[in-house]
Amino acid sequence: MLPDIKTILYCTTLGPNTGYVFRYAWSIANRFDAKIVVLHVVETLTSRQRSFVEGYSGLGSVSDVIDRAEREAVERIPVRIEEFCRREIGKGEWRKVVCKILVADGKPAARILEQIGRTGADLVVIGAADESTVLENLIGSTARTLVKKSPVPVLTVQIPEGRQSLTLDI
Repeated sequence: MLPDIKTILYCTTLGPNTGYVFRYAWSIANRFDAKIVVLHVVETLTSRQRSFVEGYSGLGSVSDVIDRAEREAVERIPVRIEEFCRREIGKGEWRKVVCKILVADGKPAARILEQIGRTGADLVVIGAADESTVLENLIGSTARTLVKKSPVPVLTVQIPEGRQSLTLDI
């Protein structure tokens, strides 16, 4: 028996390979007559990270800039995602597939896991970063965490070498 996929949670960093990964979500949505919920998580600094940065820059100065940037991002990102969807799917067609655009702040893996339950997602589509830092190797990437903890299947889309320059930035 084939799975019944009705809602796809497409998670985006809004990076240069957004279009490549989105096309997988869109293709699956078309085959299963499913809807796509687009999620972008604005990663916020922990209190420890803020303290570290402020230790070098002065109390409050960086926090004010970061807070303002986060607020502006939450306002700008849905508009950018709508423009992107119109480009990828077509001006009148994108709203038939993309039913919701969500922007959250915090730790990406935690927010994505929350949204799986809230949106009733049957599948998560996320890009797999091909580069990792020492820190990511120690604590795990977002995609790796989702594969381990998600209650639904996770499609991690690896960008083939050489494709990065061919994909559109959002």
